[in-house]
Amino acid sequence: MEKPSVKFFKVFSAFIILTVFSIAACSDNPPEIYQTFWQVNIFNNRENKTIQPQLSLFIQVHDPDGFEDLAEIYLINDKKELFWRLDSESWIEVTEEDESWIGSNTLSLPHPSMDFTGEYRLLLLDAGGASAEKVIVINHNPISFSELHFPEAELSGGVINLTKVNGSTEYILWIYGNDERFRAAFNTSEGSIAIDGIVKAHTDLANGFYFFIYQKQKEADFGLISGPFFYTPG
Repeated sequence: MEKPSVKFFKVFSAFIILTVFSIAACSDNPPEIYQTFWQVNIFNNRENKTIQPQLSLFIQVHDPDGFEDLAEIYLINDKKELFWRLDSESWIEVTEEDESWIGSNTLSLPHPSMDFTGEYRLLLLDAGGASAEKVIVINHNPISFSELHFPEAELSGGVINLTKVNGSTEYILWIYGNDERFRAAFNTSEGSIAIDGIVKAHTDLANGFYFFIYQKQKEADFGLISGPFFYTPG
C-alpha cells in the first residue's frame, strides 16, 4: 500500500506562483490565518526501509464565508524553489476547544540531502480565490539518524502494544482506513491501546486499518514517527 502523503512539487518556473497570486486577487471576504504550528519529525518508513525528515504543519484558520469555503494551502520556499499544496481532500482537520486547524503531518522533501530550514510563504486560498498569507521561518538542526530509537508496535490479543523507547510511554497513533484516508488520532500513556476501542469510535475500521506511531522527544525540538503498522481482523 502506498503511504498516504501530500504530493511534493518542485517549482521550475515562477509562472505557477504568479498564477496563484493572480487568482487570489479576484474576490472579497478573504480567509484568515490566526496561528501556525510546525515541527520537523524524523520518519522511519517500515515499508521501504528509509529514514527521512518530514514536516508537520497546521494552521488555525477562519473564513467569513464558512469553513467549507476553504480550498487550498500552499507552502512555498522561493529560495529553494520548492512548494507543497494541500486541499480539502489531503489535509487533516482538527478541532480543539472550538478552534479549527488544518494541515498535514506528512510533508516530505524530494532528496535526503535536503532539509526544511528556511523562510516560507504560507498561502491560504478559499473557493472564490480570496487569500491570506503569512511568512514562517523553519529552523532545524539535522541530526544523526543512527542515534535514534524509533517506537515499534506488536498487535496481539486485540491490543496494540507499544515498545517503551526514549524513556517514555507517551504516544499518539495516527489511524488511517484502508481507503488511505486519515480517521483519527489516539493518545495513550499506557503503552498500549485496545483495537476494540478504535473500532468502536470508527466502525468503518472494523475491516482493517493501518497506523503510524508518533512520539515527541524529551528536551528536543523534533518528534519520531514510525510505520505503517497494519491491522487485519482475523
